Amino acid sequence: MRKVILTLLLVMVIFILNGCNNKLSVVPTGVEFKTETIKRIGLKGDNWCITWLKDGSQMTSMDDGNWLNRDVMYHHTVYRIIGNAEDFTIEDIPSYPQFTWAGGGWFGYGIYSVNGNIYSMVSRTQGTWWSGPFRGIKMLKSSDNGENWYRVNRDGEERLLEPFDSLSREDLTKAEMFSFEEFGQTRDSIAAYPFSYCTFVQNGQDNNAAKDEYVYIYSPEGAHANRLLLARVNNKEIEQRDKWEYFSGWDGDKPNWTSDISKRGTVYDYPEKNRNDEYFGWYSWLPSVVWNEGLNLYIMVNGGTYGGKGMTKGDEDYYHSWMHTKTGSLGFWYSENPYGPWTQFYYTDYWIAENEKELTYQPKLSPKWISDDGKKMILIWSDAMKNEKGRAHTINYLWNHMEINIQLQ
Repeated sequence: MRKVILTLLLVMVIFILNGCNNKLSVVPTGVEFKTETIKRIGLKGDNWCITWLKDGSQMTSMDDGNWLNRDVMYHHTVYRIIGNAEDFTIEDIPSYPQFTWAGGGWFGYGIYSVNGNIYSMVSRTQGTWWSGPFRGIKMLKSSDNGENWYRVNRDGEERLLEPFDSLSREDLTKAEMFSFEEFGQTRDSIAAYPFSYCTFVQNGQDNNAAKDEYVYIYSPEGAHANRLLLARVNNKEIEQRDKWEYFSGWDGDKPNWTSDISKRGTVYDYPEKNRNDEYFGWYSWLPSVVWNEGLNLYIMVNGGTYGGKGMTKGDEDYYHSWMHTKTGSLGFWYSENPYGPWTQFYYTDYWIAENEKELTYQPKLSPKWISDDGKKMILIWSDAMKNEKGRAHTINYLWNHMEINIQLQ
């Protein structure tokens, strides 16, 4: 009997040690940037939020530009990406609503493929051009791989939105919007609204790597952008606004949830300023979170964009219309769960790819272009670099990407 007990204890010890060793073997400790792999593709555009579709292609949102031609300039549109990171083609989605410069101020961020549906969240600005903070979102949905697009209101009611139907596209009424000017916080007499721009956690191809039945959505708290918010909803109830739940706090490492958005909490705190007392502005800290199968971890990339003028904590600087005073910060985090808790493994106050004049912002990760072992990923970013005449958003203001290696302990 004693021999059996000792054998069982030995097996338990080996199991525990193996578990610890496995855990240690996949702890990210840093990032290597493979600058020799940098690719800059297409014409103008920024804010490349990206998802992996059921058909194997990817779809990316794009703001303030036109990736394929100069005939029309968009505040926002989407494109299909076919192929690998080294050699891919771009396809237009002609049926997508035409958020052109001739219309209002609409900018797209959160985009996700789940259950064969594609959801695109389009944010509305304060005015008819670029201005912040955002006021709310219009939810668009395609159930046929981008052939037709419907607006979905907060009650889940769908209406076909033709590409040139400007009346419906620009409609800001409650019957059309998924959220609009709701539950905001005021700063400098300006209300900033939660989840008025957002990003989806990317769970592999068409959500097939999800650990549970929920879809998770992150968003900065607009009046204090360094405070990260989190919401979740059953993947079959995305279109019902009253089914959403909001992170309200931690119980150890377990999240608490509430259906009352006014009781929302902060799931993670990013820096409010850097080591030189330079403050980040409102257009900061929208994360990109993807499932990395090889590492069995979620990887988050994010960055802060510096405020205007003196980059102080003053409200005027925080909401200043020009937020690319210096190149943005860049950080990486990991978690075993889509909701955290998050552990930082790389951070710099000023990130440049290869030129000190770069003004980088909005870092993203491709959910598809990941090596089998998880060590190689593709970082995508935007750059407001100035030309020789001092005009911003000219040099490198297009799709930028490079390979990165996740360094492990």
